[in-house]
Amino acid sequence: MPSLDELLSAVEGYRNEMVEALTEMLRIPAIGPESGGEGEFERARYVRELAEKCGFEDVENFDALDERVRLRSRPNMTLKRKGNSEQTVWIVSHMDTVPPGDLDAWTHPPFSPKVVDGKLYGLGAEDNGQSLIGSLFAARVLNEMGITPERSMALAIVSDEEMGSDKGIKFMIKEGVFRQNDFIYVPDFGEADGSLIEVAEKHILWLKINVKGKQTHASTPEKGINATRIGNEMANFLSDYMHEKYAANDPMFSPGISTFEPTKRLQTVGNVNTIPAEDTFYMDFRILPRYDPDEVLETVRNVARMFEDRSGVKVTIDIEQFTKSGKPSSTESIGLMSLASAIKKVKGVDATPKGVGGGTCANYFRLAGLDAYAWETVDECAHSVNEYCKVDNMVTDSKVFATLLGYLCYNIQ
Repeated sequence: MPSLDELLSAVEGYRNEMVEALTEMLRIPAIGPESGGEGEFERARYVRELAEKCGFEDVENFDALDERVRLRSRPNMTLKRKGNSEQTVWIVSHMDTVPPGDLDAWTHPPFSPKVVDGKLYGLGAEDNGQSLIGSLFAARVLNEMGITPERSMALAIVSDEEMGSDKGIKFMIKEGVFRQNDFIYVPDFGEADGSLIEVAEKHILWLKINVKGKQTHASTPEKGINATRIGNEMANFLSDYMHEKYAANDPMFSPGISTFEPTKRLQTVGNVNTIPAEDTFYMDFRILPRYDPDEVLETVRNVARMFEDRSGVKVTIDIEQFTKSGKPSSTESIGLMSLASAIKKVKGVDATPKGVGGGTCANYFRLAGLDAYAWETVDECAHSVNEYCKVDNMVTDSKVFATLLGYLCYNIQ
């Protein structure tokens, strides 16, 4: 049995291959149909080939039907090395990405990944490519020992994380892939120094709010009802009012408050001199678990009725996403302590369990009654132009994953 130091040295030896593997994977688009993409099928094919090179012989597919993509399928897979126990240690990562947005804004093209000054640029490099590749190579080092683990060791590679996970991790949980006593890690959230282990998430509520007024010429606004003006007022009022009404601060979370932010807005009229009859804007709510999200939604509807009565507009509210938060994962479990010990061993950092506003696959495990822990080292450039991951972060996190798997699956100390 190798020592931990020998494991870490073996992971370091794969640095160049990790960079090459992530580079090749990022060349393959994996954008969901909601954003005009064809899904993750081609990227999944590459990941399967890479899994074989990393020594996984037990690869199982869990494809979810999706009529919106060309092959009518959203790929999910498990890569497993069976141990003496059915209890399994899982690392869960996702293949899909958000769309790149304005291609002209990218200095480094999103599908032509390139390493510059120790950073690998490309769409999905940090979210979630660095952890997908890092966990694969961590498992590769352990697979190459040729020793049967005590606990089973597995990776879950999933689709559809960016748009709600119905065709991804939620589908796999319904399929009964995971057991109550499994250890589950989701490396899809973190901080630049690796000091945060995410153990809880806020409720997520995304709203599409449509305001209908009356169109007229801009020189005679009194003859119409300006939907954009009313929409602006309503968005600003909602943001201020909700922050005041739901103002609690919970130190377990970062940030410790609920947030209510106006975000996306649809185009109204195509010319300057027309009062628009319709305005559509979106709001992103991240709500502390102490509040009932159904009651929060009813508050929004009450505000909408107030604006209707006051201005004569018609307001409709559609829910784009509504994800309630699960019970926080235990902060006293072997799973958490093992991860914290691995981080300390590799990075010399004392990692603290915290709750966050971002959404990850970990919350769906918690909703199913399973503890799950989200951790990685990131510069927090996900969903941004010129997204990148630091090569050092990918390799160092891979060492943390190898150490964690060594602790729990092979009793390497």
